[in-house]
Amino acid sequence: MDGRNARGARNRKAIVDATLTLVAERGALPTAHEIAQRAGLAPRSVFHHFPSLEALLAEAARSRADLWRSLLTPPEPGRSLAERLAAALGQRAELFEQISAVRRVAVRLESSSPLLAELLDDSRGVLRRHLRRALNPELSAVGQPGAAGIETAASWEMWDLLRRDLPVDAARAALTALIEPLLTRASGTAPSNAPPSSTLPPGAPPSSTEQSSTLPSGSRVSRAPASKEH
Repeated sequence: MDGRNARGARNRKAIVDATLTLVAERGALPTAHEIAQRAGLAPRSVFHHFPSLEALLAEAARSRADLWRSLLTPPEPGRSLAERLAAALGQRAELFEQISAVRRVAVRLESSSPLLAELLDDSRGVLRRHLRRALNPELSAVGQPGAAGIETAASWEMWDLLRRDLPVDAARAALTALIEPLLTRASGTAPSNAPPSSTLPPGAPPSSTEQSSTLPSGSRVSRAPASKEH
């Protein structure tokens, strides 16, 4: 790469980095002048490298592709449903926390920008495939409507809604409480917070609590009379 091309690549990266920083600070798409000022460049440089601010925002979002690939990894073989769900939601929580500022702005502009709409649609497909990799065969067992509901529950949009009122750990716990029972019911496995089953040895009589719980309505348990002291 010659000096001119290298300088152009540096300026382009500086513009993208400035956009990411300003969006994170302000929660809104900055002006070309603000971006150029933060990047230390002339305002005309922004539109020399990008045809529009929407195209610049899309490039800023694409620049995080390595982050998506590094975080959304497939589950380890042999893991239980509870372990796979915890890992998948943990990965998504970490990713969502890092992309939310840019994504909120992109979602606000989605209806008026075909470029951003296509980018967001592609990213939603990536998230759906990540969830299916992590949660099959249980996700297939709930059927298409159930799977669509679970994918929506685990989406960035749901995460952003929960994070308005909840810290990260509480938001993850809320998603687990919502999703895990649906998957365990379909797969026939016990949820991770299910109470332990009775550990009485075979043939042992039930406890008084268990015995009373199995009596027909109106039945009474007879008790031996208390011995009298003389």
